[in-house]
Amino acid sequence: MPSLVFDIVKVGRQCVRVLATTDPQVAVVGGGPAGLAAAIEVARSGLDVQVFDERGTPGGPVYASAVAPTLLRELASAGPRALVHGGVTVWGLFDRRTLAWCGTDRADSVRPDALILAVGGSPRAVPIPGWTLEGVVVSRSVADEEAIRPGERVLVAGAGPGLAVVAAGLVRAGAAVVGVLDAAAARGMPRALALPWGRWPVGGDASADWLTLRAAGVRYEGSRTIARLVGAPDGGRVREAVTVALDDGWRPIPGSEVRVEIDAARFVWGSVPSIQLAQIAGAELHYVADAGGFIPVVSADMETTVPCVFAAGRSAGAEGAALAALQGRIAGIAAAARVGAITQRVARSRMRPYQAAAAPLRRAQAALGSLTAVRAGSAELITPDTLICPCEGITGAQVDQALQEGAIDLGQIKRATRVGMGRCRGLTCNPAVATLLAQRRGIPLGTIAPPSARAPVTSVPIHLLAAMPDA
Repeated sequence: MPSLVFDIVKVGRQCVRVLATTDPQVAVVGGGPAGLAAAIEVARSGLDVQVFDERGTPGGPVYASAVAPTLLRELASAGPRALVHGGVTVWGLFDRRTLAWCGTDRADSVRPDALILAVGGSPRAVPIPGWTLEGVVVSRSVADEEAIRPGERVLVAGAGPGLAVVAAGLVRAGAAVVGVLDAAAARGMPRALALPWGRWPVGGDASADWLTLRAAGVRYEGSRTIARLVGAPDGGRVREAVTVALDDGWRPIPGSEVRVEIDAARFVWGSVPSIQLAQIAGAELHYVADAGGFIPVVSADMETTVPCVFAAGRSAGAEGAALAALQGRIAGIAAAARVGAITQRVARSRMRPYQAAAAPLRRAQAALGSLTAVRAGSAELITPDTLICPCEGITGAQVDQALQEGAIDLGQIKRATRVGMGRCRGLTCNPAVATLLAQRRGIPLGTIAPPSARAPVTSVPIHLLAAMPDA
């Protein structure tokens, strides 16, 4: 008999109880724009679909307040076939489509006929001296306003459109944003940003963030970043930032340093697609710089090289809620056709408008990504005592020693230094180590394969694993 799980999902002012059973026809990992849109299309095709999301309230971290109500209401209108597991984590994938998941007090597994991976990404970190000081936060594209006291002097640095989102959020929270530093060249931004800003989120217009910064008199500088951060004499909270100009390869330009007194710093380098589950499934990967790194190879209908396994959203390289939702709809329709709920002819007809709408967004992302993709020159900011892996306390000097001793890939560096073996399982440090390796060896980032992945892809309480039915 299938076991039952009850979850509570808040939609507007109402709480909706949803019932989930094992072995749905289609499973979706991730409840952001891509995952919810995929589930909507699967349910409309007459199939049972379950969504597994680690957040208590699905919707995604980017513009969640605008996205979640719209898509969740649309999902509810699709009928009882679409069910949501909120606050659970998918920690493993076995036999290509068997999902292992756990909640606060239970672990279980399901095996759907088709699987859609819409797992998002993790914030990218670009290590510099002092980046782990108190008051320094690496964000994805939303501001942690609650951590800022009104009047605090905050410097925002990184690359890409997320800078304006975070900086504007801080201004609205009462912070004194002393500047926004974009590593990308400012001269190319207006042309690249024209389309994405008009259609960036599913709801709302991110151009309002630029207006907020302009009204507050916040200065924006391109081709510049923070070179190092200095803490208080007692080694506590950050007190000063040393900024530096960058060349087109993001290498620091000698003699361009400027000191700025600050109380806090926010880094916004975008995110790295989460590909671990796709790797375990056996999907072929390829490197796409403007998409943020390695992503699964997908067809026009978002199917990976593994039959019946689809990828959409940030984990498939999409930036922004609009493109993610369109990819999710395409994947949901294609999965329904794969399972046999609809014909290929019907599927192509339903996908066509979404594919047409996604095409210009994809082109705009490629243009923007060509400017904001992290360049190997940024690794020149790493000093011997810069922390590369905060979990394990690994420094730049230790990674350099491993390279001098002959390490040629991420796996060998990991075994030599323990970098990536901490609680984050390499999500924070592996991209930084890859950048350092590319810079030190003088090789393209795309030639550095991601480390292998295996379950569990995240921490799982041992007592939950022991209680699994097949344990």
